[in-house]
Amino acid sequence: MPDDLRDLEQELRALRSVPPDALFPETVVGVGAADEAALADSPVGPVWIAWSVRGVTALSPVFASKSFEDFSRSHRRTAFERDALPADLGDAVVKALDTGNANDVPIDLSGVRPFQQRVLAACSTIPAGEVKPYQWIAVRIDKPAAARAVGTALARNPIPLLVPCHRVVRADGSVGSYAFGAQRKRDLLIREGALLH
Repeated sequence: MPDDLRDLEQELRALRSVPPDALFPETVVGVGAADEAALADSPVGPVWIAWSVRGVTALSPVFASKSFEDFSRSHRRTAFERDALPADLGDAVVKALDTGNANDVPIDLSGVRPFQQRVLAACSTIPAGEVKPYQWIAVRIDKPAAARAVGTALARNPIPLLVPCHRVVRADGSVGSYAFGAQRKRDLLIREGALLH
């Protein structure tokens, strides 16, 4: 190798440096390949929330995910723990959980299958104080024979409370099952005024 190339190679090697520790998380989060997550207080108790550059990707009450590690294992994407949500997102989430209206919360469903996206989008149109049967969602997404598949998609809802799967009930009007238990579902519906007792 000629001396001038050897000198250039040495000069280039001298320019190399170790990237800062934060570069990897910031990069993968910035391109949408990972999420950030934090514990937040809310009107329904403390909740873990994960978010991407596009919006909230997951939510879990602390009683269901006691630690970040528990939440991270159940979350479908890599997440990096943060001390808090960005202020504007945190305010929007708290308001949504208090009022039952999540229209101002950006939601990112890009990580779920198209059928489930359609189910969750239809579910999101059910206002606080109302309930709809699984069949209503099936018809709304032009899959009238898919009520059971709708139930499965709702059972895997990664953003409960903000995407209000608790507002979907059985055809006979009974509360039915819920990821956090039928009693919690009933309590949420009573809190929103959809059930009297």
